[in-house]
Amino acid sequence: MASDFIIDEQGNARFDYAIRVSRKARYAKLLIKPYTGLEVVIPTRFPKKAIPGLIKQHTAWIERQLRKHQTQYAIPELPQEIFLAIDQSTTRLDDFDSADFDANIHGLRQWVRNRAWVILPGMLDRVSLSCGLDFQKVSIRSQKTRWGSCSSRGTISLNDQLLFVPAATAEYLMIHELCHTRHMNHSTKFWALVESHCADFRYHESVLNRAREHVPEWFQYSLSLRT
Repeated sequence: MASDFIIDEQGNARFDYAIRVSRKARYAKLLIKPYTGLEVVIPTRFPKKAIPGLIKQHTAWIERQLRKHQTQYAIPELPQEIFLAIDQSTTRLDDFDSADFDANIHGLRQWVRNRAWVILPGMLDRVSLSCGLDFQKVSIRSQKTRWGSCSSRGTISLNDQLLFVPAATAEYLMIHELCHTRHMNHSTKFWALVESHCADFRYHESVLNRAREHVPEWFQYSLSLRT
């Protein structure tokens, strides 16, 4: 991901922006990303020399959105403890090196990833055994939008942020993905299988739809540092 900046008429840098080339993009678009600001997404053949003109055309909108995001996404404070809803545990943290904020954030995220590897695979094994639905292997990822996935080869991917949701909802997510080992779609048969193992799946779907609200701000900030 490349980056650049726009110069105003007085020769001053107006604002920075990142450039992301996407093979899936059909046209150029402007995104305001939490904590990191303006991102310009362009198709592979879009001429980069046209980007400044695109930004100039939408400068007023960009500035409004950046002001709003500066208020909404202030750099978070480092936590003194971490609460994991999945097992109702609270862990006190040691003092941080205040000289390197991003390194501290990286260390916190790595701590979450390590805890996820301790907690989630064993839970998935238990849910798999209870449902009689097998899988091949498990992976743990940090994703911004998806809580889990199932590949055609039977690999279950789980989002480490599941640690911040209640255990019953995390187990539902695992049931959902395990059912994809039988039906790689969201057909009527798929949902019937899900319901046979989790009668209140609609409730847990609603919990997951709101669950990002319970992911700590420092963790969401850490995701914005990824390229």
